[in-house]
Amino acid sequence: MDRSFKHSGRRAFLRGAGGAALALPLLEYTHGHAWAAGGDGPLRFLTVFCHGGTISNQLKGSRSDGNGNKHGLDLWRPADASSPDLVLGPIHQPLEPWREKLLVLEGIDNKAAITQDQYNAGAHGIANCSALTAGDVTSGDDKVAQSASIDHVLAQRLAARQPVPFDSIHLKVAGHQYGSPYFSGPQQRVGGESSPKKAFETIFDGVTGGQPDPAILLRNTKRSSMLSGLMDGYSDFHGRVSTRDRHVIEAHLDHLDALEQQLQDPIVCNPPEGIDADGGAGNVVGPLLADVIVAALRCGLTNVANLEIADIISPWTSAGGLQAGLDIGYDIGHSLGHMARDIGPTGPQSSKYDDWVTYTLENRRWRMSLIARLLEGLDDPDFAEGDGTLLDNSLLLATSEFSNGSVHSSWNVPVLLAGSAGGVIETGRFLNYNDAAASDPDTLEYSTQESVHNLYTSVLQAFGEEDTHFGNGDAEHEGPLPGLVG
Repeated sequence: MDRSFKHSGRRAFLRGAGGAALALPLLEYTHGHAWAAGGDGPLRFLTVFCHGGTISNQLKGSRSDGNGNKHGLDLWRPADASSPDLVLGPIHQPLEPWREKLLVLEGIDNKAAITQDQYNAGAHGIANCSALTAGDVTSGDDKVAQSASIDHVLAQRLAARQPVPFDSIHLKVAGHQYGSPYFSGPQQRVGGESSPKKAFETIFDGVTGGQPDPAILLRNTKRSSMLSGLMDGYSDFHGRVSTRDRHVIEAHLDHLDALEQQLQDPIVCNPPEGIDADGGAGNVVGPLLADVIVAALRCGLTNVANLEIADIISPWTSAGGLQAGLDIGYDIGHSLGHMARDIGPTGPQSSKYDDWVTYTLENRRWRMSLIARLLEGLDDPDFAEGDGTLLDNSLLLATSEFSNGSVHSSWNVPVLLAGSAGGVIETGRFLNYNDAAASDPDTLEYSTQESVHNLYTSVLQAFGEEDTHFGNGDAEHEGPLPGLVG
C-alpha cells in the first residue's frame, strides 16, 4: 500500500532545520473530509490495471483475420463499432448497468513501449514500466520506469487541493505478473497491499461509526498539542532562514494548521464490515479489496485509488471446469493468453478453440466484475453529491500493458473509462482513434496517431490541470486526445 502523505516531500528539509527531528508520519496520519472549491464533492481518480492484456486480435499495424494459427477475435471492442451509442462487447457485459457512464477507447498505442522495444511490440518489462508512465525505461534485465505514473502525479496534485490522509491507496489481487506498473517517481516502483484485512486496518485506523471514539478524541487532543508546539517552533525559526526556505516553512505552517483543524473534527463514517480475509483466492479477496476502496472514497480518506489485478487464471468462474482440458502449461494467466496464437484453424491447438474462448472470456468478465463492484459502490444514490454520485465526480481508468498478450503487443491497448470527472467528459460513447476505421469501422487495417501520452494528458486536463504533455518524447504529437474532454 502506498502510505505517502501530503507534503511528505518537505520532510527532508524540515528534519534538517536546526537539527530538529520531527515525527511527521505520526502527525500526518489523521482523518478529515476534503471538499473541492465551491462546495461540490471532491474529484477522484481510480485505476484498475489488469495484467496480461485482453482477448484481442491486434498485431502491429494490422489485425489477425483468424484464418491462420491465431484467432481473429476482439472481444474488448463494442459489439457495434458503427453505432453512435455505446454497445458493450462480450467482455464488458458485467458493466451494462453503467453503460451510459462509460467510454470505450480504441486506437491508443503505448508508443513509449513500442519505441523502446527492439521488436517494436512492447515486451513485458518495458510495457509494464511505461503503461502508466508513458516514459523512459531503464535498460538491463531489471527494468524500472524513469518517471512517476499518472496516478501518483495526479494524487500529489489533488492532495494539494483536497487534503486527505492518504494521497493514494494501492490494493492488489496477487498472483503472477511481470512487475508493478505503478511508480511514485524515477525508479521508485510501488507495490500494492493484497490482504483485505491489513488494508482495512491501515486505512480505517481511527475511523468510527456513530459518535467519535473517546480514545480517538484523546489521542487527537494530544496530537493537537504537539502541533501547537511545532507551529510555535517554526514561527520562531521563520526569521532566521532565507526567503526561499521561508516559503517552505510558511507552506508547512499552513499544512500544520489544516491538520490541527482536522484533529478538531475527526471522521465519523461507517467503515465496511466483514473485511477479515488476510489472503485467499482472487474471488475471495477481489470483492473485499473493491469494497475497501469504495468505503475509503466515501469516507474522504483518499482522492486516488488503484486496484491491480494480477494475470491469474480463474477456476471459480462458471467455465472453471474447462481448464483441465486446456494445455496452458502453467497455472497462470499468461500461459492461457499464449494459447491465443495456437488456436486458429491451422494452429496446433485448434481443437481447443471453443473451450479456450469460453474460459478466457469468463476470466476477463470476472475481472470486469470487480470494476462493476467499484461502480456499484460509487454510483450508489444513497451517497449522492449534489446532483450526482461519487462516480459522477470521479474518473476510473481500466487498462493493461498489452492488447494481445500472446504476441506482447502494446499497440491498441485496452482503455475503458467510467465517470465524467465532475461533468467534463461526455460518457456513453465509443471513441475510435484508428485512422483506418474512418471509412470502415470493422477494418483489419490499423493506424493511429494517438498514444497513452495523449490519454494521460487528457486525464490531467479533465481534473483542471494545464499540462499539454505527459510522458517522454515518443508520442506522435503532444496534447490531449481529440474529443475526449469537452
